[in-house]
Order: sequence, then C-alpha cells, then structure tokens
Amino acid sequence: MNVTPGQLLDAALRIFALEGTSGVQFWEAHALLAASQPPGLPQVGHALGVRPWAETMQAGSYRVPVMPFPLQPVAPALIWWHHDDPSVPLHDLLALRYPPHHLIRLAILDSQGRLRDLVEGSLTTWPELVAQPGETSLLAVDHLPVNEDQRSADGLRWVMTRLLGPEGCPWDVRQSHADLRSALIEETCEVLEALDTGDMEALKEELGDLLISIFAHCEMARQAGYFTFEDVFAQVTGKLIGRHPHVFGNLVVDGEHQVLQNWEQIKATELAAKGRTRAGTLDGVPPELPALATAQKIGKRAARTGFNWTGIDQVWAKINEELDELRAAAASADPAHIAEEFGDTLFVLTRLAAWLQIDAELALRDANLKFRRRFGQLEATVAAQGHQMHALSLDEMIRLWQTVK
Repeated sequence: MNVTPGQLLDAALRIFALEGTSGVQFWEAHALLAASQPPGLPQVGHALGVRPWAETMQAGSYRVPVMPFPLQPVAPALIWWHHDDPSVPLHDLLALRYPPHHLIRLAILDSQGRLRDLVEGSLTTWPELVAQPGETSLLAVDHLPVNEDQRSADGLRWVMTRLLGPEGCPWDVRQSHADLRSALIEETCEVLEALDTGDMEALKEELGDLLISIFAHCEMARQAGYFTFEDVFAQVTGKLIGRHPHVFGNLVVDGEHQVLQNWEQIKATELAAKGRTRAGTLDGVPPELPALATAQKIGKRAARTGFNWTGIDQVWAKINEELDELRAAAASADPAHIAEEFGDTLFVLTRLAAWLQIDAELALRDANLKFRRRFGQLEATVAAQGHQMHALSLDEMIRLWQTVK
C-alpha cells in the first residue's frame, strides 16, 4: 500500500459518506482482533496446574472469550487490511454483538487509495470482493443504536430504563423491590429446573429471565439514589478478585480445602472492615434457603470447626440410632415428638451426603424428577390400557410401575 493510514482514513470517510461524523472508529483488522483478547489469561497448555472448566468437566475444548468487545457499536467503525494478509475472521467477531441484518459495506482500494469496487451486505449476506496485489480491503460497519443492541448488557439496560422511566409501562412503574421478590424466587427456581433437566436451551432462556429481575432492582435503586449498575458490577468484581488471591495475587494454595479456608477468612475480614462480625459459625446462612439445603450448609460449617465424626461408620451408626428413635416416637403417637425425630433423621442424612461427597438437595431434586417422569409414564400406560388409576389395585399399579422402571 502506497498510501498512509491517515490518507486511507480520509478516503474511507469520503467513500462511506462519514465525513463530519463524530466518534468514527478506525482499526487495522489484526490489531482489532488482538484487542479483543482478554489480558492476563494464561496460555492454554499441558503445563497448566489448573485446567479450564471445560476441560476439567470434560465439556469440550476451551475457547478464549472475546473480551472486551473492541468496538463501540453506537459509533460507525472502519476496518482495513492488505490484500496479502492472511484471511481475517471478522464475521465471527462482529456476529457476537451486531444483529444478523446489520448493514456492512466492503470496498476495495487500489495502491493509490482510489476506490475500485464497493458492495453492501450484512452479517447474513457477507459481501465478497477479491482484492489484487497491492490493494487494500476496507470494511465499514454501520453504527448500532443502543435500543437495537440486543446482544449486550447495554441493550437490556436500555429496555429496563425505558420500562421504568417516563412514559414507561404503567404496571412496571408501580412495582417495588418487595413486589418483585416472588418473581425473583420463581425465576431462580426455573433456572434450577433447567439445570436439573440439563436443558441448555431452557437454561439460556431462564438465565435471561433472571437477569430481568436483577436489572429491574438495579434500575429501581438507581432512580431512588441508593446505588447504580456500575456500583453492583464494581462490588462483585472486587469481591471475586479479593477472595481469590491464589488466582489474582501471589498466594500459593495446596488444594481445594485451603481455598475454602482462605475464602472464609477473607469473608470474616471483609465483615470486620464493614464493622460487622458474626457471633457464631452458623451465622449468615440465608433463612430463605430450602430446609434441606440449609441443613447441608450449617452441617458443613460446623464440620469445619472440627465438630464432625471421624469416620463414615459413625455416620451410619448415627442414622440407625435416629431411625430407632423415630420408630419409638411413631409408636408413642405424639405428633410433635414424631416430627422432631423425623427432622433429626433428615439432618443426619444430609451429613451422610457430605461424607459421600454428594449434594443432598440436588440428589432429592433428581429423585423428584425421576419419580415425576416415571409416574407420568405409569399414568400414560394405564390410560393406554383403557383404565383409570383409582380403579387399579395397589398390586396392579406396582406391577406396572416395575415395567415402567
């Protein structure tokens, strides 16, 4: 190329009628791609002590994310590269943020910077022009208004500020933080259901619905002057960095157990810095957690202090002891005593789950799903035979149940 980048920019502004437009971004293609690589991430290789999540969980090969997105979509962008450069994978980069129909234009400039050819297209109908030796390709990406930016947090934030702002939704503007509490619980449960069933398409949708609640609470707080979206991002980012000194600092840890110990110590330091302390080990467990999950959490916290059995045989013995006490309570016909002993049995079962290294809450959720699936199949089988459930004897239902299993 015989023209300078400055001359190329002047030609591009003229060709794409962007003269006088503020904020135009001008990138060499390879520099643009390099700017999209997150800093500070170790190179993936066999020498790594900790493998990435995808490889650790055998979920596939690790791919480095595009972060930060190097363009500001609200302003037009000009991207250039030489004919003799290797192919530049711009489509995949742009498709992360811009919609499929978004306008892009491709021009070919000769060695003197003069326009030779120009075509329009989109991410769906990507324009194709063949450059010759000494020529330069120039791609113009039209600006994307924030209200059309549906592939980023900015777009969702715009939607939420519109709904809760002037001339917004009459229903939304009358909701309070307390009013949205049930929606937050419901969306969280639907995320859990998607996780339980392994439905990734549903998980994508339900995580989006959960974001609606999060962004709504943030916008309400912003309007009331309590905090902003940026405050939320800063708080949680700083917390994660501060609680992982073995990743973001120089601390060396010896396995997961030490990571958890450090985590608890750092949390205690954070509380002290806020002028708060916890009176006991079990303080801070959210009371809203399901009872089984709460039992697991407080049992594990107590165990970290050394209040734990020394072997799993002792846990089995304790379960047998609790079952004997439950049988005795049942024989007494005292409802309060029966409930108490039943609760004790369930609690000890969560401690057994810890020794077996399973999540009791998740195990029960899986059992619930399995029972619902099998019972639905049982009902379908009975209906297909022209019968109704209540008309069958227990022996008949059990026989069909074994068939379903």
